[in-house]
Amino acid sequence: MTPYVFMIIIWVVLFYYLLYRNEGISEEGIEKRKRIFVWLAGITLFVIMGFRNENVGVDTPRYLSRYHASAFTKWDVFSNWDNWLELENELGFSLAGKILYEWKVSDTLYLIIYGFFISLCISRLIYKHSKNPFWGFYLHTTIGLFTMSMSGMRQAIACCVCWLAIDYIMEKKPIRFILTVLLATTFHQSAIFFLVFYFARFIKIKKVSGWILAGFSVACLFLRPILVPILSHFMPEKYEMYGLASDKHQVNPLLVAVALLIPIFCLFFWERRKIKDEKEDRFYSLCFAGSFLYGIIQVLSISSNMIGRMNQYFYIFNVILLGNIITDIEDRNTRYIASAFAILLPGYMFFKSMSLGIAPYYFSWQVYGS
Repeated sequence: MTPYVFMIIIWVVLFYYLLYRNEGISEEGIEKRKRIFVWLAGITLFVIMGFRNENVGVDTPRYLSRYHASAFTKWDVFSNWDNWLELENELGFSLAGKILYEWKVSDTLYLIIYGFFISLCISRLIYKHSKNPFWGFYLHTTIGLFTMSMSGMRQAIACCVCWLAIDYIMEKKPIRFILTVLLATTFHQSAIFFLVFYFARFIKIKKVSGWILAGFSVACLFLRPILVPILSHFMPEKYEMYGLASDKHQVNPLLVAVALLIPIFCLFFWERRKIKDEKEDRFYSLCFAGSFLYGIIQVLSISSNMIGRMNQYFYIFNVILLGNIITDIEDRNTRYIASAFAILLPGYMFFKSMSLGIAPYYFSWQVYGS
């Protein structure tokens, strides 16, 4: 747990000296400080992810075992469609593992490369879309993809590739969006679900429409018997092992409550007059749509463990939206109160759960369990 605490403390210190104390500094200077923060915060995230012991993360040993199994995969498997279906993992992930194994990449370097890719994608996304990058990194760690990315490597890569396609939604480039998402499916088939999110660009969220969507999200608690069987037909057969429509793996009610409360919290504190232009307005609508969709999926996951796995692709909208809403609050006292809730509740949830085997934490040069 100590490395996680140390990482967050570094971010707090960086925030204070680079982003908080910026009175009298030009807009160009503030932007420069923001870049410095993202670089330094991204490096600390990379160190924690890339230099972890191979036993940190429930699924990490299994992925390394499959990586070693790449030695027995013939190259001609990748040139025949029929053979692709026989691969234990998806084509992109299997091919990447085969190439790295042929280059004699060690287990440690394998995790370093993986950690570098994830950290780079997250840092880029936060720099581009978060008004205050401290919130981006902190919320990514506490309510975002961080915990899962330290264990579920394939889906974490797929999520990051999908998030690179967010720009294509805003730029109205459906072909590039589709191709990027299809690339993500070569790492985890569930990424195909992200294709439907392109249509979120047609949703315009304002106060009234936002509260209507909030009401529908809560109503999904009672609509589960109707919605779950419908959505179950679209789940990849490859992942039926996780429980396609099973309630055997109960979801923590607190997670469901938080998933619903985040967009409602953002709606309550949303100051629309702070939006500068139409592009920013459309992006906020996109984030609200993603945040509410995450809440709806979390509600449906009560009845279907497999459907719950789809919410990984929409974590990022909570991270960006919540941080930007708090940053936009004009009244200092209100902003402090909102910030306190956004720090304490996610922080409590993160350090209380420490799920998916990411704690206790050991670096690669340490003996695990020592």
